[in-house]
Amino acid sequence: MKPLDGQWIVITGASKGLGREMALVLAEAGGHLILTARSGDLLENVAGRARDLGVQCITVVGDLCDADVLERVKALALDKRIDILVNNAGIVDITPLEDVPDSRVRNVIEINLLVPIQLTRAVIGMFKRRQAGVIVNVNSAGGKRPVPQHTIYCASKYGLNGFLEALKLEVKGLGIRLLNICPGKMATNLFAAAGRDLDTEHFIRPREIAESVLHLLALGPQCSHAELAVDRTS
Repeated sequence: MKPLDGQWIVITGASKGLGREMALVLAEAGGHLILTARSGDLLENVAGRARDLGVQCITVVGDLCDADVLERVKALALDKRIDILVNNAGIVDITPLEDVPDSRVRNVIEINLLVPIQLTRAVIGMFKRRQAGVIVNVNSAGGKRPVPQHTIYCASKYGLNGFLEALKLEVKGLGIRLLNICPGKMATNLFAAAGRDLDTEHFIRPREIAESVLHLLALGPQCSHAELAVDRTS
């Protein structure tokens, strides 16, 4: 028997990077998937690979800042009575504060903080009634320590930490687990998307983080909330 056999999992930002690797690792472990991302072609490629592993996979293509897309994901999560919510979608901004446009401030805060809050709010009542469920927040080393020219990004990730810490108190004793994943720089396209061409050869490999998340998900019911902080050796 696989560790996640029959469990339904939502993963946001699943078309590339860590989201893609988590989708494939969790599918290998037997989990059925609801995947979201803006890039339809890339998302369907991931979904096809997951289905080849013998699991069910539903995709929702679109921007989670779009209320209709967000509501579609919420509805699917409740309809499938998901077991695990993975709040992975995120964007990086690397800009001196005075140069960050208002629209960019709103976009970073919405994707990195408000969308995870909204999705968690949608399923937490179901998890409480069931007295089971896992919420995985993909945070960042930037949510634990300040980084120059990452002001808005750090604000969003520090906020995500505060949200999770308060939620731990709210769900205490209810059988719900909260996982906080805080990797350092990973070999993904996030930096290119932020306009920075960085050599990622020595960055953390997303597959390793994904496999570590699976390990945490597979822990027994005696294990409560957990945090995974992984930084680079250089």
